Amino acid sequence: MFSLPDLRVLEVAAVVIEEGSMSAAGLRLGITQSAVSQAMKRAEAHIGASLVRRDRRPLGPTEAGQALLTHMREITLRVGRAVEEMRAAAARPEREDLRLGMIDTFASTVGPLLVRSLMAGSIALRVSAYSGLVPAHAEALMRNGIDAAVTSDPMEGVDEVTRLPLLREPFLLVAPIAWADTLRDRPLDDLLLEHRLIRYTARSHMGTQIERHLRRLRIEHPQTMSFETSDSLLSMVANGMGVAITTPLCILQAAVHRPALEVMPLPATGLSRTIALVTKQGGLGTLAARIADNTRVLLRNWTLPQIAAQIPWMARSVGSIVLDPLAHEDAACRLRCGWLHPDSRRTV
Repeated sequence: MFSLPDLRVLEVAAVVIEEGSMSAAGLRLGITQSAVSQAMKRAEAHIGASLVRRDRRPLGPTEAGQALLTHMREITLRVGRAVEEMRAAAARPEREDLRLGMIDTFASTVGPLLVRSLMAGSIALRVSAYSGLVPAHAEALMRNGIDAAVTSDPMEGVDEVTRLPLLREPFLLVAPIAWADTLRDRPLDDLLLEHRLIRYTARSHMGTQIERHLRRLRIEHPQTMSFETSDSLLSMVANGMGVAITTPLCILQAAVHRPALEVMPLPATGLSRTIALVTKQGGLGTLAARIADNTRVLLRNWTLPQIAAQIPWMARSVGSIVLDPLAHEDAACRLRCGWLHPDSRRTV
């Protein structure tokens, strides 16, 4: 069976032929003349022919030596091109096209920063971002319409997905700024006796989560207005139509209405929602963790300062919103439904 020669030995032989001297070849290669001589002997033994005419000074190539020199020059060029191609491949994104679903509140606040980061950081060459309601993303992920979703849907009962938690944000009470003094520090059921609760539609995961929480608290309140988007909902609150339960990201999304709103802690509860990057198992490999890490950095560096600026009383606690990727599995399990108290870590 044919065995490949030692290319280093052939390289030394080619330099000897080019220089016409073993000592000159040794100086060029930075090795001793003895090492050059040994390499020449090994090269000639492998080829089975003399490569130089030793009866001449400078050494002249034989026909075999001239052929070796020609081929080694070509091999050097090919190796150089191969190295350049490998370097170019390493600089290319891990994935040419990334299809990413994002819930509306995330898409309009963190989304632009994330897409720019993914494209600039050699993670994706092209990013197709799809915003919308939570159920649409879950369906698209399951039928391979998207590669990953940034969603508040825990997708309970679906075993073949990987969930990487990004942030847990508390639900807040929002009211017209003129009502602030009359609502502060009052129980939720008490203030809802006097004011209309403007809801998220039942089609949204936010709406479902809030309604479930109200039932747990045994609060019954007539449904008169509901909206799918935070912008529409908070516009109604800003215009004095009632109060609402929402989150910091939703307030950032509808920042145009912030001057007319009073933002307060949701009375006597620790209701929160968790947003995670969800992928099908094995669908993105290690890329999913890189995307999640990128997102957490963006949240800490850009989004949290915006929340602190919009809601000053949250400035001291806002750092706990971004979730540690190594959070305990038991806590992650309870966070799936959003019922984890932010201080005591007890379900409420």
